[in-house]
Amino acid sequence: MSLISNIGFKPLKEKPITVNKDIISKDISIVIPVKNNQMGINKFLTTFFEVTKEIYYPKEIIIVDNNSQPQISINNDYPINIKLLTCSKIGPASARNKGIDEAQGKWILFLDSDCIPTENSISSYLRNNNTYIAYAGNIQALSNNKLSQYYISQEILIPPEAIDNDIKRPDYLITANCLVDKEALKIINGFDENFYQAGGEDIDMAFRLLSIGEIQYQFDSIVLHDFNDGIIGFIKRFIRYGRGNKQLEIKHNLKLKPKLFLPIQLSSLNTILALLQYISMYIGYKRYQ
Repeated sequence: MSLISNIGFKPLKEKPITVNKDIISKDISIVIPVKNNQMGINKFLTTFFEVTKEIYYPKEIIIVDNNSQPQISINNDYPINIKLLTCSKIGPASARNKGIDEAQGKWILFLDSDCIPTENSISSYLRNNNTYIAYAGNIQALSNNKLSQYYISQEILIPPEAIDNDIKRPDYLITANCLVDKEALKIINGFDENFYQAGGEDIDMAFRLLSIGEIQYQFDSIVLHDFNDGIIGFIKRFIRYGRGNKQLEIKHNLKLKPKLFLPIQLSSLNTILALLQYISMYIGYKRYQ
């Protein structure tokens, strides 16, 4: 077997599970963990029903409030079932597991509370004769400011390619937009709740999925990510990712210590942001206990 992986992970293949051959909208449960982002939930739901055609409505949307202060609230006046759950255990991994347990659909579409759906967020996942247990969707920026442009040019929320038996696939999944077979999630026991921060838990989940099936890209499914949390949010994000790197390194015997790098699109600002990204990840990596 030929395998080239950006991150260095080599899955130990077991017997593949039987997957759902058809993906239809009524078999999809959307799961969104949220903490202290009432505005994001409001904007997601409003936009979702503005841009999504009725024929593509999912079975349900499950919002999992992960210790928000004040608690998240929703308007019940929607044309499909909207479930609002609470999860007191810290971390999006725990919140997503709560959503998986409550989901009635055969497929789980994981999105984030700072994502905005588009008209093809669901429709592009629908297919007959499916052979994959999960798909990595496309995440683009909501705004066109310099910081958002950096995230997109670096493809921060796009899984890099791995080559497996000469076939290209995502190296892992990112839960800002990915569709996963619910039965597969049950077999691997969902997300590892020891990943208590938003960083690394989705990569770990994808690694374990790869032992029982194949994953693929679906770039036609697009969501827009709101990166408007400024430079402080930028630093906090990459500190979390640094911690996640260290945890993945320990769990999967990888070498993920952050290294200095040049930005893909060279400019004075992007070079500064790349250095700040590296420093933030290095701090998170070193601080992980």
